[in-house]
Formats: sequence, structure tokens, C-alpha cells
Amino acid sequence: MAPWREPATVVVHDHGNGPEPCFRGHYADTAAHDRGRGRRHGWGRGWTQWPVRVLLGALTLSVVVASGAAGIERYLSRKYMSPQAPLTQASVTTADKAGWTRQGGGLPDHAPPVVLTFHDVNKSSKSPYALTPKAFDAQLTALEKAGYRTLTAKQFTAYMNGGPVPRRSVLLTFDDGTDGLWKYADRILARHKMHGTIFLITGSMDKHRPYYLTWREIERMNRSGRWDFQSHTRAMHSVKQVDGAGNTGAPLMNRLWLEDEGRRENTAEYRARVLHDLAGSVKDIVGHGMPTPTMFAVPFSDGPGQQDADSTDSQARHLLKELFPLVMTDHSSVPLTASRRSATAGLVQRVEVYARTTPDQMLTDVAKNVQVPADAHRPLAEPENWGGRQTRTSFDVFLGKAPASARTPRYAKADYRPNSSVDWTDYSATALLGSLGNGTNQAALGVRTNSKEPVTVVITRNRATLLANGYKVASGPLDPKSDHTVTVKVGRNTTTAYVDGGVKLSHVSDQPSDQLSGGVTIRSGINRAGNQWPVFKSLDVSPLADASRHG
Repeated sequence: MAPWREPATVVVHDHGNGPEPCFRGHYADTAAHDRGRGRRHGWGRGWTQWPVRVLLGALTLSVVVASGAAGIERYLSRKYMSPQAPLTQASVTTADKAGWTRQGGGLPDHAPPVVLTFHDVNKSSKSPYALTPKAFDAQLTALEKAGYRTLTAKQFTAYMNGGPVPRRSVLLTFDDGTDGLWKYADRILARHKMHGTIFLITGSMDKHRPYYLTWREIERMNRSGRWDFQSHTRAMHSVKQVDGAGNTGAPLMNRLWLEDEGRRENTAEYRARVLHDLAGSVKDIVGHGMPTPTMFAVPFSDGPGQQDADSTDSQARHLLKELFPLVMTDHSSVPLTASRRSATAGLVQRVEVYARTTPDQMLTDVAKNVQVPADAHRPLAEPENWGGRQTRTSFDVFLGKAPASARTPRYAKADYRPNSSVDWTDYSATALLGSLGNGTNQAALGVRTNSKEPVTVVITRNRATLLANGYKVASGPLDPKSDHTVTVKVGRNTTTAYVDGGVKLSHVSDQPSDQLSGGVTIRSGINRAGNQWPVFKSLDVSPLADASRHG
């Protein structure tokens, strides 16, 4: 039973505005109690309302911010993340796969890697540098079937720094940083479990959409573990005026024309501009959470009229060395594919893949650049493996099959596997030279091809001459006859030639031994058009039995 309370009474007061009722007793107490309760515990106007209001405000603000952030993220993703195209797969026949496997046969299981250059993978581009997704898938399938694996930038750099020779492998490089690499190539690369290295024009990322990648796409690709990112300049992938006559050239390789001042940049200005750009490209890549670049690809390295990246007077070459241990080019005066010698030089020539390049042709080009041992027993039976300048003649001119006519040139030269013999040293080359009897022609066997100091033994009917880098260093008479046998032994710094087992000519180079390696060259010449060409009757290359004795 509830306790008794005095009933409320109503008292009427007149405060000048007419009579107003006032409550007393139970109802008056209840009203006062409710007001006090509201101030202490409820939503009234007491001091306890402020923490609650602040909390509610903060919750409301966080919801608004989260919703806004999600909206901004959706907007940025739509703007800076292209949707990836469905995975494309090439139609490859069983015969194709078998042929690609055969092309890989006979190559070393372990060899220095070959570097390939791609540019874009795009379904609709008409550029001669852009492969369709199906063509790109076919190229990767061909590499797989021929026994190649792909390397990361870290693995490639480890070999170039003196690490062990890897399994038969390639480094897949992609110049510029086009959006097709994210849209099409990424899923194809993932299907083959392969790895790619992209050389970015960092100043073009997020710009010129949708041609170039965005940094959001790059960061996503980097997180996948399938891609590495290196430098292709920040903003020097262009052509600029280089003189007052209006001629143009690549900004990396040339001092630019200063129109307002009517002159070319001086050396200090050129150096400052180039270093600022290169350092900026490194900063861009590192600033987006990726490792510091260790490699650089020369823009327009195969372009017409561009200076060789390895030119001795190339200022750019010296500047690049300051920031990048390894420089990639598609054109150089010496074909230094990945090798110990190219590691010393810090310059690697790549094999470029175009839209028109078939998988068969790509594998042929790669095989020509795989480093092979100095062991070839019938190289004259491999005309496809001879390169170099042959002066408008076929390889038959060296085999005595070329017709003698007034229109035939008087000189021919060929290099055996010039890109695959870059590291050759400690080997012996023996040739039997014939048809030298009339005294109007000559033949030559060269070694250390494309090195800092190539050495050549020139043979005529009655004399042998040893040339080092084109200069005569030794000479000796021969018994006059039509055929002569020449053996050249190539050590680290010493080259020794023996003719007919008796005459000995020797040369010791003062050049660094790591710049003297190289393969074999054959040369023929006639004094008058229509004369008999000398004949290379045989040629054999083999490793020296005891290399330490010939250093």
C-alpha cells in the first residue's frame, strides 16, 4: 500500500495578469521532482547534457566523414583505376608448342639471361610497338615451352653483381609505362606465373589518360609481386630543338637549344638539367612506396640519328653512372647483351619485340643472344649464326662458292655468334685457309671480337701479320703455298698465333682483361675484282685445356 500524501490543493493568485492557479502538495512536489530529475539524469538543461551531446556530435561527424571518404575513394578509383579486361588466351596448336620446345633444345641449361624489350599490350592500338593481348600470350607461351623462366629485377641485378649464373632465363622489360600493361598484360603475366619490369616515364603517370598508367595502378601492380618499376626519366622522353637550325634530338643525349638566349646549353647547364630529371624520377618511384631504382632504360635508344648509349664521348653515359648501376639500351656500337663483360661496363643491350615479331622469330632472336661456351666444331656449317658486315655478299664467299665477277666487292667480314660470344676467353681457334696461291688475295682469322682490343692474324701466300686493334704488332714470313693452317690461342691478356705449326706471333695487351673477351671473326679480301677469293676450308673453336697457362 502506497504511503499517504497530502492531496494537492489549488490556490489562485493574482499577479497582475489575472488569476493563475498554483499547485501545492503531491502534484507540486512531483513537478518539482521531475524538473530536478531531468537536470540530474535526463535530457534537460543541466551540465550532464554536454558530454552526451558531444558524443552524439562526434558519432554523427564520423559517419559523415566516413561516408565522404568512401565517396572520394570511389571517385578516385573510377578516375585513376582502369578496369582490367577479361583474360585473353592465344590459340596455340600442339605443333606450335612442339616447335617452340625444339627451338630451346641445344641451348645451355644455365646461361646469362637475355633481356627483352616490350612497349605496350593493347587490343586496339595500331602502333608497331604494341602487341595484342593474344600475341603477348603467345610470346610468353613460346618462352615457357623453350625452357625459359623470368627473373625479377633483384635476381637480374644479383647476377650482374657477380652472382651465380641462373637457369636459362629472360628479363621481360616494358618501356614507358602504358595503361595496357595493367589492363591487359597483368592478368596474362599472372596466368604464366611470370614477372615483368616496367621503366616508367614518371612525369607522365596520372596524365594523358588513358594512355599511361596511374600511380594507383602502379601501386596495385607492385603489391601483386609480379612487377618491378625502374626509371625511364621523369620528363625526357621527348624530342627537343638542339641547335639554331631547328634540328631536334633526345634531351638526355643532347645539349638543348636555348631560344631566348640564342645558344645551346653549356656543359654545366646540361648536367644540372639531366641530373635534376633523373633524381626526380627516382624520387617519384620511391615516394610511391617502391624500392630505389637500380636500372635505367635509355629513351629512343634505337631512334634514327641518336647517339649510341655507349659512345665514349657521351656525357649522358657518365651522368647515368652516377645514379644507376645498370643501363639498358636497344642500340649500341657493341652488342653487350647480359654478360660478365656488360656487367663491368654497366650497359646491357636488349632484344626488342615488335607487333610484327612472331613467337618463332622472338625465340630465334633470344637464342642468338644466349651466351654459349667457346666450343664450336663446325661453325662454317652454321651460316645462320654468322653476323656482322659482309659487304653485300652471301656467306658462300667464304666457302669458295661465290662467282668471280667485276661487280663482286673486294672485302667480306663475318662474326660468329657476335652476341653470344661476348664472354669468350681461354679458347683456341684453328682454321685451314686455302686458294691463296696466286698472291692476289688474303684471309684473316680474328679473335676477341668487339672487345677493347680485337686481334687478327692476316694470312697471304707468303706472310703472316698479327694486328692488335688494327695496328701491326708482329709479322713473319711463310713458305709460299696455297694453303696455310692458323691456330690462335686466346688467354686473359695474351694472344698467341701459330701458322703451319711453326711461325709464332704473340701479343700481350695492357687493356683490362675483363674488357678483352670476345669471339671469332673471319675475313676475306681480293686485290682486284674478279680474282680468286680465298677459301675457309675448316674452322674449329674449343676451350684451352689449361686456361691458367695462357693468362
